[in-house]
Amino acid sequence: MVKAFALIGMLLASAATDASAQSRDTKYVVGIRSALITGTMKLSGLDPAFDDLAADGPEGPHMSGFFFLVNVRPHLRLGVETLVANSDQNARTSMNYQAAGPVIELSYGASWFVSGSLHGGALVVNAMAREDEASSDGATAGSFFKGNGWFVAPSLDLGYRARRGEIGLFMKQVNLTGEKQRGGLSDFGATFVGLRLAIRL
Repeated sequence: MVKAFALIGMLLASAATDASAQSRDTKYVVGIRSALITGTMKLSGLDPAFDDLAADGPEGPHMSGFFFLVNVRPHLRLGVETLVANSDQNARTSMNYQAAGPVIELSYGASWFVSGSLHGGALVVNAMAREDEASSDGATAGSFFKGNGWFVAPSLDLGYRARRGEIGLFMKQVNLTGEKQRGGLSDFGATFVGLRLAIRL
């Protein structure tokens, strides 16, 4: 009986050592994010011609991103990430923005983990409100807004690691500032919730 417990103890210790060694061997993390908006993007504050954009599944505002991170400490990663958001381009009011910048991430946990990150950088944003139904031919009359500025986006992730893969749920709050005409960019700010997939290399 004692020998059996000793053998189990050695196997568990060996498994923990192997897992620790594998974690040290992975220096880079590459992945994607995909999410839908929660709440409302209040573009009517930008201009009365624009409608507010509310959560509506794939038809409402959604975002995606690609990230590349480097492990610099056991719980610290640094890297770069893109941020692309858009909505149904056939709706009366549509929006999109493109952004990229550095990101810092703190992570805690082994198989199950929780992490927090701060993403920031420059972006270009635009929105359009049509007076008529969208058409595949010709021009459409309406109101148009385009601006550039800066964003800060904290996020919180809860996920699971299996071998070199990571999967998790995340929430990301995008805050914008910059263009001051017609109300500025803050009305494009939104919270997104979605799925995060990554591979450790």
